[in-house]
Amino acid sequence: MDDSPRHMTTLGGQVIVEASDMIPALYRDPDLVGLLTRAAGEPVTEIDDPLERHVLNILHRVGDTHGAHTDDYPYALVLFLEAPDDPADGGLLHFLPHAGSLYDLDAADRARTAHHRAGDAYLLRSDTTAHRVTPLSRPGLRRTVLNFAYTTPTARPHRTGSATELYA
Repeated sequence: MDDSPRHMTTLGGQVIVEASDMIPALYRDPDLVGLLTRAAGEPVTEIDDPLERHVLNILHRVGDTHGAHTDDYPYALVLFLEAPDDPADGGLLHFLPHAGSLYDLDAADRARTAHHRAGDAYLLRSDTTAHRVTPLSRPGLRRTVLNFAYTTPTARPHRTGSATELYA
């Protein structure tokens, strides 16, 4: 997206559904969907896209990064399986809600950065929030996240080609 770098290992939903019963069941869990609906303040529903429904993103080499982008669907629930303990090691979420463009992320006075540890999770309004993950800074680090994409009954996804390039 806008030539922002993507250096990571990925696993798309079509592979995950073949290898795991637990991940698709968790994705559809009514209690989880209810929690997300309450947190979002609007109905949150499953997406039809088997490729993006649930994906794994793994940063594991020096310089690995998930460049600036917005998502095709309104909500992303990001679950941290592994993450650097020290924020200085990279793998930080850099984000700007209601961004007019991806380049707005470079406006240091408006963009925010968040550090997460293994076991953390966040819900992001991912279609209107420009976001990226900062590069890993040294060998031996890993940042592995399971990302669940959700939509709303009124949302119209804006399809980009990046999901197909990353996860197909």
